[in-house]
Amino acid sequence: MASPSLSKLIDAFKTPQHDYRINTEIFGQFDVDKVAKELILEEKGVEKGAENQPSSDSQIPDEIESQIQERIAAAKSSANESAENQIHTYNERISNLDFEGHFSELRQAGPLAVSDIQAQIQSGLNDMNTRRRKLLDVETEYSYFRKSNGLQHRTAKTVTSLDMVLRVLIILTMLVFETYFNGTYLAKGSTQGLIGGVFEALTFAALNIGFSIVLTLYVIKQIVRRGLFWKLLGLLGIAAWIAIVLAINLALAHYREVASTFVDGAGADILQNILQNPLGLNDFESWMLFAIGVLFAVVTLVDVITFSDIFPGYTKRQARWDEEQTEYKEQFDDLIEDLNEIKADYQDQLTEIGSALSARQRELDNILSNRNRLSSLYAAHHEQLQRAANALFSFYYESNKKCRTEPAPDRFNKRYLVPEMSLSSGASFEPREAQEIKSRITQAKQILDDQIRVVLDEYSNGIRQYRNLDILNEEYSDGQKTQNAEQAEKVEG
Repeated sequence: MASPSLSKLIDAFKTPQHDYRINTEIFGQFDVDKVAKELILEEKGVEKGAENQPSSDSQIPDEIESQIQERIAAAKSSANESAENQIHTYNERISNLDFEGHFSELRQAGPLAVSDIQAQIQSGLNDMNTRRRKLLDVETEYSYFRKSNGLQHRTAKTVTSLDMVLRVLIILTMLVFETYFNGTYLAKGSTQGLIGGVFEALTFAALNIGFSIVLTLYVIKQIVRRGLFWKLLGLLGIAAWIAIVLAINLALAHYREVASTFVDGAGADILQNILQNPLGLNDFESWMLFAIGVLFAVVTLVDVITFSDIFPGYTKRQARWDEEQTEYKEQFDDLIEDLNEIKADYQDQLTEIGSALSARQRELDNILSNRNRLSSLYAAHHEQLQRAANALFSFYYESNKKCRTEPAPDRFNKRYLVPEMSLSSGASFEPREAQEIKSRITQAKQILDDQIRVVLDEYSNGIRQYRNLDILNEEYSDGQKTQNAEQAEKVEG
């Protein structure tokens, strides 16, 4: 079961915090020769020098010097603007990492994860307790049944689905065969031929097998139960079965002998013959018909007795108890599997968050490295502009001084200093802040490790609680068994 809070946090860590990568190679090289040719510095210097311009006492740069200064200032301003934009982008990327917000979510996600696991465990315990109580009730009933009937030393004979199908097929097969045999014998004397004989035979076969099933299940099997009443009932059932089987099959045999001369009132004659001389069958085939009917009745009785446990109701209670135990074990295994899935899910999510934190830390290092490199490139570019300015002024000053007849102004002998333009956004994220974030990331990873341990502890605790539920209920079950045994002894007394 995935945690929405952890999934949301993972998505936040995985989401890119910027739309493009910044290339810090943006300043290039100032082309001194190109600018010198565009401004015609040497030619202007010769021309101005021949006219002793600017004058020796000049304090203000002439138009040529101003043009050089403007070109240098323009290059400096362009570099400053680009650097400011890039540093602003880097600062935005650092802010978009939103470490503080994610740290806050991480502190909340851990308890939420534990809460989800505890809720799952509690829900599982409720389900297990309900299922266990039901199992205990069935087990109590089962134990009481065995105790009160002296069946503690053996389990019941159980019936599988295949056994049930086979036994039903046996009974149906016997019904079909008995109908066939009876129909064959009765067809000779039936006015309706084979079809009439089959319908008549089916009636006798259904009565023969049907009474055998009913008497065996509900009366004869009672003989194995304790108590004189049940013994007598079972004996009466046996006597009733013998009487009914003999009566049905003798009636069938007598019916065959008089069927060919059947007229109105013949049914009363058959009954009178059975009562006066039940064994007075004149035809050998009638005796065969009688023997086949008795045989099928005996086979039915044996089949029904051996179909399930000889003790009435024992198989049913055994099957119910076995079914409840199987369902309880399956539910227990399902809950354990659910806990395993939850544990693995949270472990994977928390580990993934740890990996995302490491990736964020690497991204922060990369941003700071690129920003520091940008600052270094900006400083190097300023130095390159200073050298370019020295070269451009040198072209103009030297050519001017060669053609002068008067002394050059004092500034011709001095170095022109390019004013430095500081980066206004350069200090918005100090190294100590980055170090603090790295320290917080380390703490967050420790929190993740702690949360993984907590998840494992909660998982182990859930397993213990499930198993303890079995122990507690076993104690409860033992107490119930003792109480039921006492009640059974009182009943027997």
